[in-house]
Amino acid sequence: MSALTEALEFIGNWVQQYMPNHPAVMNRGLSRDAIETKAKELPFYLPEEIYELYQWKNGGVNPFLPHPDAWDLARFFSLEEGINIAQDWKGDFHLFPLFMIEDGGYFFVGMQEKCQTAPIYCNDIPEEVVEKEPNYPSLTSMVQELVEELKTRG
Repeated sequence: MSALTEALEFIGNWVQQYMPNHPAVMNRGLSRDAIETKAKELPFYLPEEIYELYQWKNGGVNPFLPHPDAWDLARFFSLEEGINIAQDWKGDFHLFPLFMIEDGGYFFVGMQEKCQTAPIYCNDIPEEVVEKEPNYPSLTSMVQELVEELKTRG
């Protein structure tokens, strides 16, 4: 099991253990072929760790991912929702949203070459973010940081 999947499993188990009455429902993960078929609609490549994320789970109904900087839960977009938002995006770069809490989003900027990871940005105004340093060097580092935070809470 990769570090990303291990961390995601920890988070899923943590939510079940410490928030058992939360109404969140996770969608089943997708096969790699299903992700590739859907991702062909995008004008950029998904990083490998994003394939891994959507193989683990394909978003969910109701928020369920603990927010890294607060006690709130963040919403995890399904691959289809992320693709729709990415296609509707009118900015000067390719944006792909992963998580949302209140008005702030966690997203990566799509690239024209295949890659293992992509930096994760967080902001409520994505146009301003790409000129700044990313919040996390990768999804894996973001999720691992969240796991460390949750370990101190539980």
